[in-house]
Amino acid sequence: MTKHFVLLYLFAWTLAATLPSIALAEMETAGEQPEEQSKTAGSNPAASLMPLTLALPGPPLDNGHVDLEKVGRERMARMFSNRVNSRIGRYLNAAMESQDEDPKEGLRLIRKLNPKRLNAMERASVFRIEAMLSYSTGDLDATIEGFRKVLAEDIMPVRQDITLRFNIAQLLAGLYRWEDSIDALYDWFRWTPVPDPAAFYLLGIANYQLGNSALAIVNTQMALALSEQPKEGWLQLLAALYIQGGDYANATPVFERLVVLFPKKAYWVQLGLIYGAQDDYRASLAVQQVAYAQGFLTQDKELRRLARSYLYADLPHPAARILEKGLAEGQIEEKPASLELLANSWIAAREFEKSLPPLRLAAKVAENGDLYVRLGQVYLQREEWSLAAARFEDALDKGDLKRTGNAMLLRGIAYYNDNQSFRAKSSFIEATGHEKTRKDAEQWLDHLEREAKAS
Repeated sequence: MTKHFVLLYLFAWTLAATLPSIALAEMETAGEQPEEQSKTAGSNPAASLMPLTLALPGPPLDNGHVDLEKVGRERMARMFSNRVNSRIGRYLNAAMESQDEDPKEGLRLIRKLNPKRLNAMERASVFRIEAMLSYSTGDLDATIEGFRKVLAEDIMPVRQDITLRFNIAQLLAGLYRWEDSIDALYDWFRWTPVPDPAAFYLLGIANYQLGNSALAIVNTQMALALSEQPKEGWLQLLAALYIQGGDYANATPVFERLVVLFPKKAYWVQLGLIYGAQDDYRASLAVQQVAYAQGFLTQDKELRRLARSYLYADLPHPAARILEKGLAEGQIEEKPASLELLANSWIAAREFEKSLPPLRLAAKVAENGDLYVRLGQVYLQREEWSLAAARFEDALDKGDLKRTGNAMLLRGIAYYNDNQSFRAKSSFIEATGHEKTRKDAEQWLDHLEREAKAS
């Protein structure tokens, strides 16, 4: 019987294992560094691997406990006066032998026995085997009914009784009958001298499914508190519950435990996102660095996120190297946004020459002319006036600019420094037609007029 109910444990674990991926999707944007925001000092993630703070109140640990010694003595006496007849035993053995190959044949055999003509021990044995055979056929409702009939006979050894009550709770969870599963677990607690962490975990799953997130958190915390070694699925569930509630502060130590005990890529990525969601970008970068060193960060978005984290920390050189390597190895797609990020990294590093190739390519394939404006600005920095002017012309020709007036103003500056006063004047006049550049453009026009008069 034990081997079959391993499947029910796996069911509960699988359900919890899906939660972190859902929560990760919710955190993707929350953990990103803003384009323009004041920097917040963070902490070293390795320095905060503290134990979880556990809220122990939860399901009833004192809810009319059964006197197991008394029940055990009473049942022992009943078992002596209700022995299984040898003929009945042969039927039971024959039915059990067919469990794996033909459970329906086993059910046919066992149902030849008339429960009314059996004693309590024989009936309990028949109901128990009938339930096991029903489980083998996939009929969970019949399995639950059979187990309940066994319990109603009030004769099975106490240890088996306790096991059946927990199996009923698991089966009800397998049928998604969450409220019934919780009731069965509460009944099971009355028969259990020592709280079992697996029961609290199952209780947490059930409460999560019913939308009782606060109770689910308490249940899962209790499971972890009672467990000598935290189970991965239990930590997953607790972390996911915190994330879904937006409680990143409490989710952080859970993921810190996950990366130490079960160092998998998903947990490193999620921990970095959680730090970012709390504006702790230094810690986020530290986590990403460790994950990258272990070869966990290989996807386009992961590598670009790492590069942005380096840029935000005023470390443009490693950002550029990450991007160049990713593009060269095909891990990062050669899209305008990625190429612009690489160019910006080199620009931030004052490596203007290295910024030109990716920026040229990005500007060429971009849908609007904004990257040509950026390219023109690089040429302005390099005092290559004619090339700068040409790129501003390209930007205006391609159009759909965020700040058209700014491109006109910069084009005028480039023409002015290239000794093309007429074109510079035309550009400044056009720039006066845009509110944000009108004042600067008029000042340049006044400057041109003064120069013309002086000459």
